[in-house]
Amino acid sequence: MAEFLARNSVTRNIAYKTLGTVVEKGLKLLIVPLIARTLGARVYGQYSYAVTVAALAVQMTDLGLGLFMAREIARHDAPPAKLIGQILTLKGVLALGYLVVMAGLTWWHLADPLAGKGALPRPHAGALAFTIALVGLAGLATSAVEAIWQVFRGVQRLELEARSSSLFAGLQLIAVFAAVSLSALQWPNGSDLSLTMVAIGCAMAVAGLGGAAHALWLMKKVVTPEYGWSRDAMGRFVGEVLPLGVAIVASLVYFKIDVLMLRALRGDEETGWYSAAYKQLEYASIVPAILMAATFPALSQTVVNDPARAWRLHKRTLAALFVVGCVGAAILAGAPALVIHLLYGDGFEPSIRMLQVLAPSVILTLVNYLETHMLVALGLVGEQMAFTLVLVVVNVGANWLLVPRYGGVGAGVATALTELVLLGFCGPLVWREMHRRMRAVTA
Repeated sequence: MAEFLARNSVTRNIAYKTLGTVVEKGLKLLIVPLIARTLGARVYGQYSYAVTVAALAVQMTDLGLGLFMAREIARHDAPPAKLIGQILTLKGVLALGYLVVMAGLTWWHLADPLAGKGALPRPHAGALAFTIALVGLAGLATSAVEAIWQVFRGVQRLELEARSSSLFAGLQLIAVFAAVSLSALQWPNGSDLSLTMVAIGCAMAVAGLGGAAHALWLMKKVVTPEYGWSRDAMGRFVGEVLPLGVAIVASLVYFKIDVLMLRALRGDEETGWYSAAYKQLEYASIVPAILMAATFPALSQTVVNDPARAWRLHKRTLAALFVVGCVGAAILAGAPALVIHLLYGDGFEPSIRMLQVLAPSVILTLVNYLETHMLVALGLVGEQMAFTLVLVVVNVGANWLLVPRYGGVGAGVATALTELVLLGFCGPLVWREMHRRMRAVTA
């Protein structure tokens, strides 16, 4: 009966998560091509760089707190208001540090030597810095929204996450469309694309604040957090959360560092082409995001009290992700020109070859998404932290060797290599730990 109820809960949550993610990603699938087509490869490369800088910096406001919160909530019969409040309090303190960092990065980029290098007309002075500030604010709002989504996942109320994510993406699309339309009136025929980029950054910040306000309102339907702090909470943060946070930050570094290195070594246009191709990997991650949002609470529970059931759930999820990954990789490798032209139009032809190189990484990305979540569910965050630091070295080294000569194609090869090394670590570790636990139960 318990397994039947667990399966029913997972099925229901997958349905809610699928609906919400299809709406959210469908709307965002319109946003990215709209931005890329409007800005062109060179300025889109600058915009992608700004988003990457903010995405890397904003991790200091999370450090694994969201995933830790979802896991702990799933292990309680009722939402632990005190624990949730303590985690959100800490996120607020970390957010203050993030704002200081973003202020420094904004100031640093006011005199960006790469902005406009070899470009005519010259970009508006300070446009990249202003964009970094605005997408940084949008990133902070998004971090708050995603933390609240972890609360919904922990209590398995994914219908609330679906409502929040759909509205959030809708706000982003409306705001970006308005920014692009007003920019076309103010600067016709793309006469100042750098200021159009700033307008898009402003739109994303406004949408982020609206999405955060809506998510907070929905959270009141589930729990009223008891904000505050304690010595015990700090001890758990240092002992349990911080190693996970280091692992998450390191994993994001080796996923995102290629954009920073591409811009430094090959310029804005190459960065724009690669970012357009790489977006398809992010779209492919929709499937594991759906499955893990629905199954992670169940995995977190069963790895403790019923490892055999957890192993069966893991194998079913792994099989589904492998099949989807193979289909996705075949499509991207077989019809890259169709995908790029359909989404981005003219001006992104070099993205086609880059997408072909990235295609095999779809399989690895989907499988690794599951395996890294399994490490968290199993409490193996120390091992995960150590190896992700090694992966940063692998990825940066590969990019350093390949990007100067091969550009975005080299970055794609570095991505595939990093994913392969990650799988070689996670897969055997998860297998050994799960079988150890199953043997301990039957002994």
